[in-house]
Amino acid sequence: MTRKFSNISKAPRSFSVVLIMSILLVFTVLNIGHWKRGGVIVSDIQSYYSYLPAIFIYDDISFQYKFDENTPDVVKNNLWYLETPDGEPVQKMSSGLALLYSPFFFIANSTAESLGYDPNGYSPPYQLALTLSSVFYAIVSMFVMRAILMRFFSDTTSATTIAILYAGTNLFYYIMNESAMSHNYSVFIITLIIYSTLKWGDSINIKRTFFTGLLCGLAVLVRPINGLVVLFPIIYFLVRSGSIKDGIDSLLDSKVLFPAFFGGFLGILPQLIYWKVATGDWIYYSYNEEGFFFSDPEFWKGLFSFRKGWLIYTPLMMLGLIGLIPLYKRHKALAVPTIVILPIYMYVIFSWWCWWYGGSFGMRAMIDMYPFLAFGLAACVHWVLSQRKTVLTVNFYALIALGIGLNQWQTYQYRKGIIHWDGMTKEAYKAVFWHDNYPPNYDSYIQRPDYDAAKRGDR
Repeated sequence: MTRKFSNISKAPRSFSVVLIMSILLVFTVLNIGHWKRGGVIVSDIQSYYSYLPAIFIYDDISFQYKFDENTPDVVKNNLWYLETPDGEPVQKMSSGLALLYSPFFFIANSTAESLGYDPNGYSPPYQLALTLSSVFYAIVSMFVMRAILMRFFSDTTSATTIAILYAGTNLFYYIMNESAMSHNYSVFIITLIIYSTLKWGDSINIKRTFFTGLLCGLAVLVRPINGLVVLFPIIYFLVRSGSIKDGIDSLLDSKVLFPAFFGGFLGILPQLIYWKVATGDWIYYSYNEEGFFFSDPEFWKGLFSFRKGWLIYTPLMMLGLIGLIPLYKRHKALAVPTIVILPIYMYVIFSWWCWWYGGSFGMRAMIDMYPFLAFGLAACVHWVLSQRKTVLTVNFYALIALGIGLNQWQTYQYRKGIIHWDGMTKEAYKAVFWHDNYPPNYDSYIQRPDYDAAKRGDR
């Protein structure tokens, strides 16, 4: 049964799960305390975040304040960029995350000095601001996801799905540990796109069309590969309309096409402006020698290798894939776009030169697809519960509990470095499984990737 959003009940089970997960995330993030030690604005986040202090503190989008003798060392050490062929500085990462960080950045920037900290963009208040932004967007995502799931599934099914997604996958790690990485923010934006699409499908109007297009543009601004999500509203509408011809005619109507295009354009406009200012070109490929090998996608390694295999380190997502079968039978308009987007997305990410995505917990690139796979998870849970067989249900929930426990344990192991950041092998995995310390001769099990060779295609 499909419900209108306005008809969704209070749903105590799913509400309780969201509330408990929200409290857990806040407590865990604050207890870990990376923000106190400058451990938030690191690695890729240094690039994502750099737009904000450059524009609003140092008034220098070329980042040359890095070489000013008055610039604090903490700023210099956390700032890096690439150069164009002409030697002009250009930031590698797009500016979408900076946009999402910005409300929290402004609060930190306005309070840092009064709290006794240097308002340099990198002191503890700014680190805490980015951490809290991640938790905020995660909590909003859970509430929106709950509303979406409750439209199609029961309270119990929705509660179970949210528990799996936010406690049983590597999304949990990227909310609470590497908080400001892009993946949790992508989940937030894509969840909003799904919600907006469903509202748009109920009643097409210019406002909803524009907002859906704007969200799609923002998704691209956060992570360019997220451009694939624009297929969701298109395919959802075509399947739901019942007639491909009529659906296409409706989508090409000027009252739909122009607002959607204009919204999407506004979403990506900040990046176009930055590239024009920094490089002289409206569109610029900022990854230099890094690229794709589309003739050699590493599907098997990306899914099943012990280095970063998605289903090795996040096995509960197998349920999301299995659930696409009952989802297709029950809610075709949700299943078809998911089934189309997922393999295309996997093909692209596993064609990237660094298919393992550097130092990361599991296959982090797959996290962005979790809002779509939530439908598969929910359909799988619904099917099990609909069988009304006590033994099946008990075993199923025992499997879920085991999967959540495994994810929490391996999250702990990765945080402690017991699961290596990029050099895991089958032997290493077996040696550390369920252990909280390093086994003898641990280094002999580790096989580090050759990054230079990978850029040449030897992956």
